[in-house]
Amino acid sequence: MRRLVAALASFVLFASVHAAQRTKTPASLDLVELSVAVIDRDGKPMSGLTTKDFAVKEDGADVEVKTFMEVQPTTPDDPDHIRSVVLLMDDVAVPASGTQAMQSIASAFVRSVTRFDEVSIVRLHSRTDDVFGDRALAESRILQFQAAAFPFADANTAPETLARVADLSRQLEGDDHRRKVIVCVGAPVVCNLDEPASSSVRPRHWSSWVDAVSASAKANVAVYAIIPGRTILRGGGLADLTGGEVFATMYDVGPAIDRILQDATHYYVLGYWPAGKSREIHSITVKVAKRGVKVRVRRRRGN
Repeated sequence: MRRLVAALASFVLFASVHAAQRTKTPASLDLVELSVAVIDRDGKPMSGLTTKDFAVKEDGADVEVKTFMEVQPTTPDDPDHIRSVVLLMDDVAVPASGTQAMQSIASAFVRSVTRFDEVSIVRLHSRTDDVFGDRALAESRILQFQAAAFPFADANTAPETLARVADLSRQLEGDDHRRKVIVCVGAPVVCNLDEPASSSVRPRHWSSWVDAVSASAKANVAVYAIIPGRTILRGGGLADLTGGEVFATMYDVGPAIDRILQDATHYYVLGYWPAGKSREIHSITVKVAKRGVKVRVRRRRGN
């Protein structure tokens, strides 16, 4: 009897080892999921792509796409396709004279979403504001918003903004595959934060940067920025690296809102097993085998 039990145990162990080798699933690692918005030459989302159309690299090494899904609503007001949008309003670096413009942008966003969408207004320095609440609460926060309520943008501005993005991302985190959106509305010093330079001496907000990138990646959050006024835009900031985009607008904010909501409506979800290298920040590259397309996908994730 003992020999039979030992033989059965050996067989189970043998089968388990070989099953793990066949699937090559790293038991100690979480599947990395990317939401990828693919835009054609006309600015419209591209449909019908397959796994073969995507090439993904992490830290310069090819990774195999293990899971794949195209997400798109069946109708414009599909109740099963809820979009989660959080407007993070800059109350420190925008001058007081910009209060009305900021309120107008936020109100235009609230009017543009459907009745099924989840939309929240969060003021940067109002610690009681969160992502939970109804449309009426969002509208009341817009009316209460005051630009330059905290009139000094200093060395604490970057880490405070990054901490807010990390906190909001954690609030948005769930078991679904939805692409969530945080839209920062305000001055470049708040809404277009650069990635800290890589050096032997880390800047004071490096840990805040890692936390924001990690939290947004885990929650599948893309950060966008709307900067009122005529501003020269630059890449390599938080929006660009989380799969979002930066918009500068003087008058009509409609095209920026439409683009952001479009990205949150039709996209692809790709999953892969990471290589397991220990790094604070991993770089990600996604290419699509189609000409003339634009790909919006996160380019950084935490360990």
